[in-house]
Amino acid sequence: MVAEIARDVQNEAPLLPLIIDRVGVKGVKRRVKIGELENPSFFDVEINAYVDLPRDRRGVHMSRIIEAILDAVKDERVGEYKNLCEVLKHVGRGLLSRHPYSRRVEVEFKTMQYMNVDDDVEETVNVSFFLLLHRKGKVEWRIKVEVEGMTVCPCAQAVYSSLEKVEPTRGLSHTQRTRLSIDVKTFDRPASVDWLVKAALESFSSPVHSLLKRRREYEVVKSAFEKPRFIEDTVRRAFFLTVRKLVEENFGPETEVEVVGESYESVHPFNAYASKKGTLREALKETSLEKPIS
Repeated sequence: MVAEIARDVQNEAPLLPLIIDRVGVKGVKRRVKIGELENPSFFDVEINAYVDLPRDRRGVHMSRIIEAILDAVKDERVGEYKNLCEVLKHVGRGLLSRHPYSRRVEVEFKTMQYMNVDDDVEETVNVSFFLLLHRKGKVEWRIKVEVEGMTVCPCAQAVYSSLEKVEPTRGLSHTQRTRLSIDVKTFDRPASVDWLVKAALESFSSPVHSLLKRRREYEVVKSAFEKPRFIEDTVRRAFFLTVRKLVEENFGPETEVEVVGESYESVHPFNAYASKKGTLREALKETSLEKPIS
């Protein structure tokens, strides 16, 4: 005869009756399949999932969080999802149904996508999808991309061209690889990863490339030196392009955009950093975008 488990410790009163804002699992690794049943796309995803815990419960049942994740990503669901955001919603609803005492749940997917930078080789982009789902129906999305590119220092180029008496774009300068992150918080519907990646790539002096033959390398360097940019220029441009696209796509005025840039300096023993954050409402007061926002 198998003995029964007498206690469910998680359901007992806590030692201290305090609300826990977020409790759950972090770093769950799974392969997610989306798209058509016959030809799905695969994403290796790191998953974080949390619920809030009321003051009268000692703990959550961690296994129920894992069950919600596994139910959403199981092979039998291939063909149900068009994109990763739909998988996040399935996990979120599963968490709410398995934790009736929770008021809200949070789900985050971290993965890597391949994007077309040129015709030769796709480059990798780090992408994070974040969903905050309230039991009463309120939805918040955050989409974040991290993209690397090359920047050319305009100050060094201007000094060199002045002292050497050459055309500005012919002036030598130092270059560096720069990492941009664009993080967009929206309500009801998420921003597109493609939009954010495009905004980042158009903000560097040049994208970076895994494969460069000599002629193509010459073209990349020449193009980059024709568009020298400080880290400040890069962050401002990425912010502006992101805001402009979100306005065009009719996102609400409280949509938030945060751009962070870090430049891995080649002539200094430290990195350069810049960031810009604001809502669409705030951004339109600063920019020359003509479309009003109500």
